[in-house]
Amino acid sequence: MEETKGFYDMCIPFNKDEKIMREMCKELIELGYKTIAIEQQFDHSKKENVKRSSDIFPEPVNIKWLQEEFKNKLKILQRLTIIYVDVAVAHAMGNSLNLKKFNLIAGQPKTDAALTHCCTTFNGDIVTFDTNAGIRLNVNRKAYQVAVKRGVFFEIKYSPLIADSSCRKDMIKVAHNYFVKGKSRSIIISSGATNVFELRGPYDVANLSFIFGLSEDQGKCAIDRFCRQLFLRAESRRVGKTVMFVKASGPVVFSDSSSDSDEEEVAIDDQSNKMETDDLIKFSKDSESDANSDDNENIKEQPNKKKKMF
Repeated sequence: MEETKGFYDMCIPFNKDEKIMREMCKELIELGYKTIAIEQQFDHSKKENVKRSSDIFPEPVNIKWLQEEFKNKLKILQRLTIIYVDVAVAHAMGNSLNLKKFNLIAGQPKTDAALTHCCTTFNGDIVTFDTNAGIRLNVNRKAYQVAVKRGVFFEIKYSPLIADSSCRKDMIKVAHNYFVKGKSRSIIISSGATNVFELRGPYDVANLSFIFGLSEDQGKCAIDRFCRQLFLRAESRRVGKTVMFVKASGPVVFSDSSSDSDEEEVAIDDQSNKMETDDLIKFSKDSESDANSDDNENIKEQPNKKKKMF
């Protein structure tokens, strides 16, 4: 399984220009990020995409050159965001082999029915939204609770808040809806940035989370611990196995050779033999004392006999 480290940015849109992608990765490293996800989008609502005879979902773009260039500095994952309007996408996802090639799967619903499906039965990891239509979609309390129990995370993107002032109110309203319906649980914050000027450092993002109604702890977890949990859940879904980590609570000492174990066994045998000898000595002493006490009692019980005179 792949290893990841914080801080995380789970939404960096893919750009065909290699120069822009390289500049984005360098800026993310300077800001302190260790793990990012390159996003591809697929609109399932378009008819030309649905009528494809083979696997309708695209294969991941080739970013091996980018992963090799930043191999020891930045962990680069691949993510697919599926835009859809009805539940028919579930059948297509069940028959797709390309989806397993992505590390993360996100759902971007365009209707209220699709939003409810995305929270309850969508076989993905993230629920995201379009900043232009996000104000018209409000998740209900029950669907939010089901999504939290399933381990699905809700995503908030901060780059539209910086780039476009008209989207700022819409984003705050959506974030406030998450707070009212589910107390802002299972929230991650991503950039969604298309250029380096829209990127912000992890601590700036944590401070920005107060605008979205998140607490200090939730703001830190939104770019670190929750993203780690999201990755582990996605790996479990992708490979069909549960991920488990075991960590020692104290120092572990290993012997260098078998001589240590032999010496320990000899010491244990000597100690056991000594204990057995002590028990035998104690038992013999107890037996002698019991015999002496019985003789004394017999002497006391015998009557005084008179001597015969001849």
